[in-house]
Amino acid sequence: MAACLMSVDDDNKNFTYDPTLWAAILFTVLYGIIWIVQTGQAIHYRTVFMWVMFVACALEFIGFLTRIIAIKQITTLWPIVVSQTGLIVAPAFLAAQDYMIIGRVMSFVGKEYGYINHTKITKIFVGADIFAILTQAGGGSMLAGANGDLNQMKVAQKVLLTGLALQVITFGIFFFVAIAFDIRSYRAPALQPFREQMKGMRKLWIAFYISAALITARSIFRTVEFAEIKFTPGNDNADGYLLNHEWPMYVFDSILILISIFFFSVWHPGAYLPAKKGLRIDGTYEEILGRRRFLCCGARKPPKNVEMSTAGNSAIALGRV
Repeated sequence: MAACLMSVDDDNKNFTYDPTLWAAILFTVLYGIIWIVQTGQAIHYRTVFMWVMFVACALEFIGFLTRIIAIKQITTLWPIVVSQTGLIVAPAFLAAQDYMIIGRVMSFVGKEYGYINHTKITKIFVGADIFAILTQAGGGSMLAGANGDLNQMKVAQKVLLTGLALQVITFGIFFFVAIAFDIRSYRAPALQPFREQMKGMRKLWIAFYISAALITARSIFRTVEFAEIKFTPGNDNADGYLLNHEWPMYVFDSILILISIFFFSVWHPGAYLPAKKGLRIDGTYEEILGRRRFLCCGARKPPKNVEMSTAGNSAIALGRV
């Protein structure tokens, strides 16, 4: 898919290899399609909490769109800066969406089955992911815009590795927290009457596990890619096999992220979770009054278009609130 560094056009300032235009066009189209699909599903299910997925798809689309421009305008710097930043940061947004989806699952199924309250998941893991996003964005833009500055490339490498390492560690910890909740809730006798709803949760868990595995694999690839970079005095280009060849980016990054988003399009969270956080699988509500949270079984006015009845737990669980 890409030639070696030695065959690159002397005027090419954007790439250390001969980039493939058709591949950039193909992934621009693919990410554009899945972005439209995700947007349509979010509108259909009224799932405002899926806005992070919208941003992730948009960044991938913009990343490949500007990559096309960078390929066609090999002496112009800004397209490759925008492209590299978007493609590096987008998966971190997808990881944040995974945190939010599983947080919603925990709220819906019952926080008592988790070792960490779902409200803390948003504060801890999403907060750490935001820091990782900012770090990777800064490092990516610095590296893409170094233009032969050896010191800037070295600093960018350290910044990127810090952001990627934080993302891998944070996501790894969250993965075990999620597995523990899944096992405990799956075995809970109290949830046996809600088998139909739990089937929907199983689909979301499968999508999450696939997404988590692919995001982790991608993050490990990017960590190895930037860790192996060598800077040679007098050489304007950083040296490294993964960095100087195009095919690893598509195989170990772009394809993996596309598959991850695809599974959340097939099993969209909006089809199995209430649009607003607080409604539980058993028909009770986890209410928020200021900073206090408590469970209530009937003192709250039922949401619009939802009937409160023991027999109608399925409708209650999936009612739009």
